[in-house]
Amino acid sequence: MMTDRVFIIGLMTVVTLVWGILALPRCRQRLPSIYLIARSWWWMLAVLSVCYLIAKIKINSHYPYQWLLVGLFLLIGLRGSYEISRLWRLESKARLIRKLQARGLQANAVAIPYPKKFAIDHPNSLQNHDKNSSQHNYQHNYQHSPQKQPPNNAQAYAYLNALDIIFSLAFITLIISLIFLQILTWQRHEYGVLLFVLFASQFNDIAQYLCGKLFKGRWFKRGLAPRISPNKSIEGAIFGSLFTALLAALLGVWLTPFSWWLCLIMAYMLAVLGIAGDLLESAFKRQHGVKDTGTILAGHGGVLDRIDSLLLGVPLFTLLYLLIS
Repeated sequence: MMTDRVFIIGLMTVVTLVWGILALPRCRQRLPSIYLIARSWWWMLAVLSVCYLIAKIKINSHYPYQWLLVGLFLLIGLRGSYEISRLWRLESKARLIRKLQARGLQANAVAIPYPKKFAIDHPNSLQNHDKNSSQHNYQHNYQHSPQKQPPNNAQAYAYLNALDIIFSLAFITLIISLIFLQILTWQRHEYGVLLFVLFASQFNDIAQYLCGKLFKGRWFKRGLAPRISPNKSIEGAIFGSLFTALLAALLGVWLTPFSWWLCLIMAYMLAVLGIAGDLLESAFKRQHGVKDTGTILAGHGGVLDRIDSLLLGVPLFTLLYLLIS
């Protein structure tokens, strides 16, 4: 079945054309951030596509290179785990914030909040640190306040709270689900299912952005979740998820063995859960006072910033796929 290969070639062609247009001097000057996003998208899709196509090589009724996809998902897991753990160490968090500030991705002079328990255990280290002001700045759009460095007389680790644990468990579950889904689709010879899931989850970000730009504020004055992610609009979420579901459903009929109505339901579920996963990651970042979890992907941020839309949808889809097929 060549449909998955045709899909990959077509998708890479479209992304290459978009990147090429945005790379033109006039477009690049007017839309520098969009150019960086398109460039990062191209490289991410290229890596995924190469790993997928090599994994599809069949030798004597076997796929000896399946481990490439598993390895890719494990690498994503390792990088994402590093980004999470970096935010738990106040000194490394401070370095990340300075790096983001140097690239214009973070408000200047953002205070680094110390956990309550740390303040109790090390009262002498925080004599000049106003905790309430610091927490307020982190919770409300990163307002300016004096930047503090982690104490030198102690190894400063943040104490985990419920959101840290929930987010970390969701990320671990995602990586396990991706690996399990890949192995399951290979066993069932339904290779396009993996592409369908990734497309429905990831394209939703683009659709939300475009629909938000077109319709933001036309019907709803309030944002989707202004305290967590001020830039997200209700219009973008509604129309973006619907457009994603329709497009992904059409591709799903082509890529998967599912009926059109099941593709539509699954695609809409993935789109909606993609929004929820995005908000979960935004809440996690806001709690730690960072705009992005890293700088490895220009225009996107860290690995966690790119795969947040997969956090909740992929595990649920994998479970349903295991049960209904």
